[in-house]
Amino acid sequence: MLAVRGCGVDWSGAAGVAQRRPRVPMPLGAELRIGSVGKIYVAAVVMHLARTGALNLDQPISAYVNAHTLAGIAGGNATLRQLLNHTGGVPDYYTPRTVRAWDWRQPITAHRVLDAVRGLPATNAPGVSYSYSNTGYHLLGLAAEQATGQSLAALLQSIIFDPSNLRATTYHTTAPGGPIHGYGTPFNRNQDTWNLAENTGADSGITAQIGDVQKMLEALFLPGGALADIGTAMLAQPVAADRERREAGYGVEIATGRDGLRLVGHTGDVAGYLTFAYAAPSWNATLVGHINAAQPEALSLMLRSSADALRAACEQRPASG
Repeated sequence: MLAVRGCGVDWSGAAGVAQRRPRVPMPLGAELRIGSVGKIYVAAVVMHLARTGALNLDQPISAYVNAHTLAGIAGGNATLRQLLNHTGGVPDYYTPRTVRAWDWRQPITAHRVLDAVRGLPATNAPGVSYSYSNTGYHLLGLAAEQATGQSLAALLQSIIFDPSNLRATTYHTTAPGGPIHGYGTPFNRNQDTWNLAENTGADSGITAQIGDVQKMLEALFLPGGALADIGTAMLAQPVAADRERREAGYGVEIATGRDGLRLVGHTGDVAGYLTFAYAAPSWNATLVGHINAAQPEALSLMLRSSADALRAACEQRPASG
């Protein structure tokens, strides 16, 4: 599934199947499990709460989450800002041990996640270097809930979904979510993952139609968007990430091509489902792609091809025109 909008182009399409047996064609309007693309949404909630004074990004997570919950968690003195850009040092709960041992049919919760990393060493001292941590986003979700007395689901609804008119977006959908079957795990590339609950929790729990993902990107990262003030703050003070020409903002990846093109957004990877969601602010454009198979090379090819096609359109018709 692919959707591209900008520079006079507004196209979306679907191919292949949503289920192999019985064979069901891929429906364009189906809900997508977008995995870590959901970190954009959670980070936007935290940034909004910081703007309103409910949270202070330079306070440690221990200012919002109680000592009992944080007991044995390395990096528990990381600030919210460091958790947002993955420099907090909190160990990631996605390890070979958890992947093998967990019952992925059960929803992911903050307490399951924290129990999985208790006693593990920090990846780095807070603020020193980048180390991607899904765990950190569960801590951010807890901080937002503690500061407001509201659930993360309610905060997402009022701060992100409603202002951006996201009518086909939900959080923490009970698996299975949507009609699309995913295929592939680290241990079986053909396993049907539809019944797994990896699409839950503060690090990967958003389910959305592809058009809603576009609207979210436009609201945050394109000029004049309903949430552009939050999006601008999310892109401030990026840090070097783990790949060349890639930086980490607050809940957002910033990728700069060799030609200087800047894409801002995120990728998502849950068992059997891969997604990219990027805005190109200089083109006033968005690109969202999804594959229901564990084939990252195919997703990368889709991203490159769609970006090249959009580039050709934008060179012919600049975004300002």
